[in-house]
Amino acid sequence: MAALLGAHRAVGAWGVMSSALAASGLLAAAFGLVPPMADAAALFLVAAGLLGLAERYLAFRLRLDEALFHALATGRLAGLPALDDGLAWLGLRPATSTSMSTTAPRSLHERLRGTRALLRRHLATVLLQTLFLTAALAAGFLLHPPA
Repeated sequence: MAALLGAHRAVGAWGVMSSALAASGLLAAAFGLVPPMADAAALFLVAAGLLGLAERYLAFRLRLDEALFHALATGRLAGLPALDDGLAWLGLRPATSTSMSTTAPRSLHERLRGTRALLRRHLATVLLQTLFLTAALAAGFLLHPPA
């Protein structure tokens, strides 16, 4: 799983690039560096930029999972209870070692399933971002064709 998460970084890089393209397009329009764009194109660029915030959060979560799975695989974490204790210390998961806690420890299979779901959400976010950028480009050319 750590290797898959490492390979998935390319998707995160495209997400960052998409956010940069959206922001660049909006800034260029705001400073008059490009011809005025259609409202639809501007809305698509704003949507792509806002999706970039969600993309960065999901990418952060995936990087954290990558580091945790790598630490488990290399023996730097003693096991799943140590992982849960670390997450509880960071405030990312309720503590499981107290008698008052109702949170049951998750199995490795459940953790892998959750990480795969997070991967799918991240990929869907980046694809939607790409779709919005493409729509902005299309709206710009359809409403303001090049001379």
